Amino acid sequence: MNGGQTLRRKRIAYFALLLCLLSAFAHLFRAFWFDEVITLDNFVLYPPLSRIYFLYEIPNNHIVFSMLEKIWIGFLALFSDNTPFFLFRGLSVLAGASAVFLLTKRMVRSCGMYAGGLTALAFAASSACGVFMTGIRGYMLGFLFTVLLLALGEKLLKRPNGWSHLLYFLVCFLSVGTTPSNLAALYGAALFYMPALMRRRRYKSILFFFTAPVAALVLFYAPIHEKFFRCMRLGEGWFSPESAMANLYLSFALTLVGILPFCVIGTARLWKRIPRLRTACAAGILILLLPLPAFFVFRAPVFPRVFFPLFPVWLLLAGYALRGYLKAQILKRNRMLCALPLVLQLLCTALLANAGDFASDFLFQSGRRDDLTMPYYARNGFDPQKIVSLIQDKARTGERPLVFITFDADYPSILFSASCTELPEDTFIADLPKRPPVADLDLPRGGTVYLVTAGGEDLKRAMRRFGFTSAVPVWTGPYQRLDKVSR
Repeated sequence: MNGGQTLRRKRIAYFALLLCLLSAFAHLFRAFWFDEVITLDNFVLYPPLSRIYFLYEIPNNHIVFSMLEKIWIGFLALFSDNTPFFLFRGLSVLAGASAVFLLTKRMVRSCGMYAGGLTALAFAASSACGVFMTGIRGYMLGFLFTVLLLALGEKLLKRPNGWSHLLYFLVCFLSVGTTPSNLAALYGAALFYMPALMRRRRYKSILFFFTAPVAALVLFYAPIHEKFFRCMRLGEGWFSPESAMANLYLSFALTLVGILPFCVIGTARLWKRIPRLRTACAAGILILLLPLPAFFVFRAPVFPRVFFPLFPVWLLLAGYALRGYLKAQILKRNRMLCALPLVLQLLCTALLANAGDFASDFLFQSGRRDDLTMPYYARNGFDPQKIVSLIQDKARTGERPLVFITFDADYPSILFSASCTELPEDTFIADLPKRPPVADLDLPRGGTVYLVTAGGEDLKRAMRRFGFTSAVPVWTGPYQRLDKVSR
């Protein structure tokens, strides 16, 4: 390889790094939403580091991420006693930037500068990349672990040794310790390397690749196995298997929408023209289908976002498929058809940069039914600070407001925003699912009662539960609504 080619590959990786940072910046200052507040309050800010591992009452505790986030926030505290909250997102930003940079380097080396670079850059510029790079959750960390696992798998394929096996198992251990659903990504990586291992008759390596993830899962959760199984029985999940599948696959397709047709053509060419690659194509199809059982075997279909750490393997598959298409056109000397994927992807990326909300609404009905592309909490219309600001204004005029917040209105986001003000702690009351149908609290004399809901049916349910007879709108947003209510 000449030096000029190496320099161009590095430039593509650095350009991908810049794009993903720009994608992240667009979401860096958004309000904290439900899961982020639960993560910070229950598993990061208040418990000591030594206790985080044992706080697995709900799967919101992405244990490895929570521990690292605790260390990260402690590091930030060394420089300031009043750290801006948006810097709490820094750990995910660092994980995402590292993952995109490393994955792009791998893809341009394996799939070529055009196919690998275009695929990686399309992802780096996507809204999904920006949303997960700024989430105070473990999904982007899991994405990074998958990228590292792919790199270690390549080393084991070429030059197996004890240290590489140990590092591979360690990454599996940290990945499942972030969230057990990362098993899908780990087995995606194993399936990715299986055809090459089979050609070389490396059956012991195949056994290691497929036993290491489950062994890591057992080892990590054995000391807290009772809590682990209790979490598995919770039954929380997405609306339906069909909507979960649609959100997962269409969100990934939207990321690469301009080049996806050419990936399909490239895969068909590889299957037809190169028989020795048919096993690899079949493995690729299996990798794409890996999430499907999780949408049907549990009491409720799992959230589509849990498969975000599988995306690096899918992106690598797309890069190889696009390379197959480009090779066919190069042989035929069809320069126009070679340029078409680039032109279409640039056009689609530019359109989605300004119309991501519309694309999400068109595909998934609303931001509340989108878990990957442009979820409600990543949109400008999600504004819990606005509600808190309005209540502050009421309190300044002498009112004594009492505010009920329903579960569906993302009550943690409002409670967190309120905690940053001087409003009394008992101003806001979360209407949790187990609260009695009629509030057991005396309404304040001379005070005013407000209700925050998600609107629509949520407002009607809350009015019935608490016996409110009238609701006067104060402020209405797309995902939260404030009403003045009375009995």
